[in-house]
Amino acid sequence: MDALDELRLRVRTIDDQILRLVRERMDVAQQIGRTKKSQGVPLRDWQVERAVLDHAEHTAGEIGLPPSLARNILQLLLEQSRARQERDAYSQYAGSAENILIIGGRGKMGRWCADFFQNQGHQVSIYDIDDPRPIEKALSGTSMAVVAVPLDATPAMIDRLTAAQYPGVAFDIASLKSHLRPSIDRTRQAGVAFTSIHPMFGPATQILSDQVICICDCGHREATQRVRGLFADTAASLVDLSLEEHDRIASYVLGLSHLLSVLFTRVLMHAGRLGQLNRVGSTTFHAQLATSGRVMHENPALYYGIQHLNAYTPQLYAHILEEWKRLTDAVSDADMQSFVRLMEEGRRWLDAG
Repeated sequence: MDALDELRLRVRTIDDQILRLVRERMDVAQQIGRTKKSQGVPLRDWQVERAVLDHAEHTAGEIGLPPSLARNILQLLLEQSRARQERDAYSQYAGSAENILIIGGRGKMGRWCADFFQNQGHQVSIYDIDDPRPIEKALSGTSMAVVAVPLDATPAMIDRLTAAQYPGVAFDIASLKSHLRPSIDRTRQAGVAFTSIHPMFGPATQILSDQVICICDCGHREATQRVRGLFADTAASLVDLSLEEHDRIASYVLGLSHLLSVLFTRVLMHAGRLGQLNRVGSTTFHAQLATSGRVMHENPALYYGIQHLNAYTPQLYAHILEEWKRLTDAVSDADMQSFVRLMEEGRRWLDAG
C-alpha cells in the first residue's frame, strides 16, 4: 500500500468515527426531544440554537477550522435533530381518532393531508371531484371532512356539504378565503359545523417544524377548536386570522412573492440562454433564480387563482406600480439621493422586524 492509499484509508477511518459520533448526537437529541415534550417546552428554542452555532464557530477558530464550515455542519445537525424530535415526540395526536374524508384526496395537498392524518392515527378515506359516488355516501360514517379541491371549485364543494347537511366537522385548506365567504355563510345558516385553515407550505413538506398553519374561524367555535386540535400537538405554529385579514396578508406573502418570481423569469428570457447567465451570475442572482425556479415549476392554475381571486390583488398591484415608479424615476432623473433614501427606508423597515 503506497502513501496515498494509506492516507485515504486513514480518512475513511476518521469518516466512520465522525458518522458514529453523529449517530450518538442524534440519539441524545432524541432524548432531549422527549424530555422537552414531557416538560411542555416548545420544540424549537432559537436562543439555544444560536448558542450552539456561536460555540461551534468559537471552537472552530480555536482549533484552526473555518468558522463558516463549523456553522454549516452544526446547522445541518440541528435541522436533522429537530426533524427526529418532531417525528418522535411532537407528532403524536392526543385526542380520540377521527374518521376523516379528504375531498380532493388525489391532489397534491389532498395526498399530503391523507398521509399526515393517517400518520396521526386517524382513519382516512378519499373522495375526488370525479368520483361517481354521491358525496352523501362518501360522507356517511365520517366525523370530519376536508375540502382540498382547487380554489375555484372550493365554494361549490362547500355548498355540497351544506346541501348534504353534513353532521360532522368540515373545513377547507384553500390558499384564499374571502371568495369563500358566501358559501361559508350558508354553512352557518344551515347549522353545518365549518371552519377554515391554510397550511402555509407545499405538499413536499415532511415535518412541521418552522411551518405555519393559519386558522380562520368562521363563526363556529366548536368546529375551529376540533380542527385546531388536529395540529395542536405538532411543531407547527398556529396563527389565528379572520378570512379577510388572511387574504390581505396572503396578497403580499404569496401573491407578491409569486408575481415577482414570474416577472424575474420572464425578464431573464430576454437576456439569452440561462447557461450563459448562470456562468457569470452573482450570489444574489443565483438565490433569486433558485426561488423563481421553484415557483415556475408549481401549478400555474393555482398561482393564477391566487392572483385572480384575491380581493386585495388590485391594492397590491397599485403598491407595486407606485414603488416601481419611485425607483425608476430616481434612476431616470439621476437622483441618487432619492434612490439611496428609498433603500435606507426599506432597510430600516426590515431591521425593525
